[in-house]
Amino acid sequence: MIRFRSPRGLPAVGLLACGLLAVGSLLAGCGATTEPAGPAEAIGPAVVASSSTPSASALMVCGDDIRNKVRQALALASPPVTSHSFANGRYTCTYRLPPGPLVLSVQQSASPAAANRFFATERARLGGDTLPGLGEAAFGTGSGTVLVVKDSETLTVNATGLPVVFGGQRQQRNDLAYEIASDVLGCWTGDGDE
Repeated sequence: MIRFRSPRGLPAVGLLACGLLAVGSLLAGCGATTEPAGPAEAIGPAVVASSSTPSASALMVCGDDIRNKVRQALALASPPVTSHSFANGRYTCTYRLPPGPLVLSVQQSASPAAANRFFATERARLGGDTLPGLGEAAFGTGSGTVLVVKDSETLTVNATGLPVVFGGQRQQRNDLAYEIASDVLGCWTGDGDE
């Protein structure tokens, strides 16, 4: 079983409770402020949405609110620099952090059933443990990746480019991936729009 701990040493149950609380109490606007550009990894046509542009919820992963959440989580002096791309129904936002990249992506599927198939395929490929309380289904890997499916979109938070433990606060990449996934879900559920 993967042990997700916060920088303050909360056990997995404590982190789950904090994550659920964060999802329910996000207050700042979760609007996206970026536009897509460039190619990304190709995905099979069975899971790809017909849209040629990223959805508003996909754009949120590179928007000001999530950039500020990443800044706060890592105690950075300013919001991190990002780059983004959109291709084959996948919007990808890469956060260029001092210790390495943090990659958030949203796969837009043609339907909720297609999103569930994509999620299941990724779960089989990556392994990992179920993370209750995030979206309709979620799992996390021991290497720092969290996937969450909601409606016809699948969020991936990939922190594998970061050290296992890093920064002055001794942040753990698994915890960061979970925390940022919770923040994005708060935006997706509208809790951040009030």
